[in-house]
Amino acid sequence: MAHNSRPSKSRPSKSRPSKSRPSKMGRKWTQDDVLAYNIKVVYEDLTTFFGVTDLPPPNVENDALTALPAQHSNAAHSHSISNMLFYMGRLATNPVPHIFNIESLTIQFVKELFSLFHYEDVKKGRFVMTRPTLGYMESQGRPPQLDICIRDISHAILLVVKADRRSRGFNPEPRLISDAIGAFHNDNIMREKHLGIDPLTSMVMPGIVMHGTMPTFYKIPITPELVRAVESGERPEQETVVHAYHPEVPRPEEGMKPLDNRSILLSCFECFRQFL
Repeated sequence: MAHNSRPSKSRPSKSRPSKSRPSKMGRKWTQDDVLAYNIKVVYEDLTTFFGVTDLPPPNVENDALTALPAQHSNAAHSHSISNMLFYMGRLATNPVPHIFNIESLTIQFVKELFSLFHYEDVKKGRFVMTRPTLGYMESQGRPPQLDICIRDISHAILLVVKADRRSRGFNPEPRLISDAIGAFHNDNIMREKHLGIDPLTSMVMPGIVMHGTMPTFYKIPITPELVRAVESGERPEQETVVHAYHPEVPRPEEGMKPLDNRSILLSCFECFRQFL
């Protein structure tokens, strides 16, 4: 049931953009670009987004669900997720410029989560990459760089993640969408030029925005027509509807630190794996 769906918070759509609109991917997208390319983000309820009425219990070690954030850095037996939560919380309240930043720690935290839930799977030929550069995007100037992604043995990108950088006036949602479009385009060029196989005619790219340890999940449909529109700076006729889910937890501003939040959020990661 989609009656609880809500559109993303954005200004009303404007008229067709000028044909001289600059083409850009990866690093500089804003909400205006989402609107200009006829993309709409719809936030859905649990059942509509995941196709389940109840979240499955997370298939993880009990320590990941119950361990409290470590009280000091040399707590040798603390669970790695607990340690990451401690460091992220400490850095958020006492950042250390030029040494380590919340963005890098968020990326490492997501990598820990992917390992915990076996998103990386040797038998299925899936592996995690951090900060990969899309090498086949010459028309976009400086090649886009993803924060973290899941790739398969053919180097096709199966999932993209964007770490929130709101401290820099950064809205991660448009940039996640741009990363997904860029990844699809990059993969199709690689399929044709290096693998000698037909390009994909469409794909729904799973995506995640991480605000600290609080995730928002996305399903982003992409077609070559959308890619061409972005490359040419023209508004496509066909609307693209991106589906999103922001988990309902008791204290969203605290992410996975509280145990009741953590149980729900880890269940979301368990359920989201179906889209890989």
